[in-house]
Amino acid sequence: MDMISGEEITNPEALIINQEKANDIVLKIDELLSDLERRVLTLYTDEQSYVEFSEELNTHVKSIDNALQRVKRKLEQHLRIRMAI
Repeated sequence: MDMISGEEITNPEALIINQEKANDIVLKIDELLSDLERRVLTLYTDEQSYVEFSEELNTHVKSIDNALQRVKRKLEQHLRIRMAI
C-alpha cells in the first residue's frame, strides 16, 4: 500500500482519492472475510496477542492463527488482482 506524502495530506483531490481507496478496502474486507476473520483482523490491528484473541473470542489459539492466515491470503490475493488492473 502506498504511503501518503506531505503534499497529498494538504491536496484535497489526493485526500478524496485516498479516502475512496480506504472505503474500497473496508468494503472488500466486509465482502471477503467471515465474521471470525474480521474480528481477528480487528484484534490483530489492536496488537493483541493470540492468547488475548483466544480469550476474547472464546476459541482456540490455533483457530485464531488459522483465521489470521486466511485473512492474509485473501487480502494479498485481492491486492494482487487490484494491482494488475
